[in-house]
Amino acid sequence: MPLFSINTQIELHQALTSLDRRQESRAFDYLYQHTYGAFSQWVFKHNGSEDDAADAFQKGLLNFVQNIRSGKYQYQAQAKITTVVFDYAKKIWLNELESSRLKTKGEMPINFEPIADTNTPFDDISRNETVLAVQLALGQLKGDCQKVVQWFYVEELSIKDIAAKLGMKESSTKQKRFDCTEKLKNIFMNISKKL
Repeated sequence: MPLFSINTQIELHQALTSLDRRQESRAFDYLYQHTYGAFSQWVFKHNGSEDDAADAFQKGLLNFVQNIRSGKYQYQAQAKITTVVFDYAKKIWLNELESSRLKTKGEMPINFEPIADTNTPFDDISRNETVLAVQLALGQLKGDCQKVVQWFYVEELSIKDIAAKLGMKESSTKQKRFDCTEKLKNIFMNISKKL
């Protein structure tokens, strides 16, 4: 397929919002050719592999396109779309790094294994109990804790964004996230024992 001819950023934006699959596909090709190489090099410098770079880039691109289509992202003439996509993918990888760091410290109680074809009914029951325990634990978090956990772990907002929503300093927000995660972990453990 020939390189997608882009003369302006607005043309790229229109191709990404197009319902024509060919236009959309060619826009994706353009973004991969003009952004992915630099992004993968950045991931390598930040403890990632080729697979990590590919996954983060795909997720970032998908998030960007969803935000365009939902209206969360508005076209800005001064912003290069390749730079914006790079930033979306970068945020995904930084969240992955943070999540991995937290898991090694044992802060998050949830550790799902990928579903294998050889699962027994007992495996499904155990997994369902875990999901139920997590949902119940989230429901028992009080005040801003439920919001902080939801924003950070589910919606993948940055500490900076959460701090802005709460009207707090970033350092205080980091501590609050840690405290709320510990509360969630303790509630989860208590619920798990009862299930």
